[in-house]
Amino acid sequence: MNAISVVMAVYNTENTIAEAIESILNQSFSDFEFIIVNDGSTDNTRSVVCSYNDKRIRLIDNTHDYIQSLNTGMKASTGKYIARMDADDICHIDRLKIQHTIMEAFPEITVCCSWMNIFGENVPEITVKQPYAGIVEHPLVHLLTGDFVINPTAMIKSSFLKEHNLLYEDYTYAEDYKFWIEAARMDAVFYVESQPLIYRRVSDSQVTNKYRDIQKETTSLLIKETFSLICHKYGNYHSLKSFCNALYDLLDQQMITEKEMTGMFHSLFLKNREKFDVHQK
Repeated sequence: MNAISVVMAVYNTENTIAEAIESILNQSFSDFEFIIVNDGSTDNTRSVVCSYNDKRIRLIDNTHDYIQSLNTGMKASTGKYIARMDADDICHIDRLKIQHTIMEAFPEITVCCSWMNIFGENVPEITVKQPYAGIVEHPLVHLLTGDFVINPTAMIKSSFLKEHNLLYEDYTYAEDYKFWIEAARMDAVFYVESQPLIYRRVSDSQVTNKYRDIQKETTSLLIKETFSLICHKYGNYHSLKSFCNALYDLLDQQMITEKEMTGMFHSLFLKNREKFDVHQK
């Protein structure tokens, strides 16, 4: 068994995948397997992968179904930890070493992610700092205001996935967000390392830019589901559900925006989190 399984699903990424692969193979931490799932690519992506003669690489071919490809990679993993990676990103050379050290030192941590640097053509390199560092208390509530887990920085305990049968679900262009919401619902402990461990390439062809409207619709659905999960989790505090319903009434009447709605709830919860903890189911 390897310490880490790096999982990367790839689709038509012939122009960027070589840098992504090499950033993994050149890691200062070497006890890993690298599972690359070819998601039915129609360009030279598969040929690029096959050009690397490294026994740590395991190539799996799949028909074009990105969610299934992600789950195939996760299920094929044998490592104690699973590290996510995307084919247009580049890892910091010590990424795996840093995350492995953290998770070994603090076994209560389920998910370890980090900040990132963004780069691209005509894009100045900028560090994207998350609003959190260290252990994230009440992650389900914080996920209401956005996905604080930068997916290609994430490392998760394999045992947690197996214990809870946690898989990616078909939430169009927001499957990662749903995945972390489910992990939080299952009481995963999230840790954010306050340094960039990934260099993320920014381009107009990325899903977040090409399908922004569809992604926004799916995200709104997930926010509504998360409100329900929180109301159930803290169900003995009956006013919470009434407050959520009132917020949605205001949203339906276009008196507040979704961002304002989640912000109001987030602020109220953080101000009174000790009370909610007392009434937690």
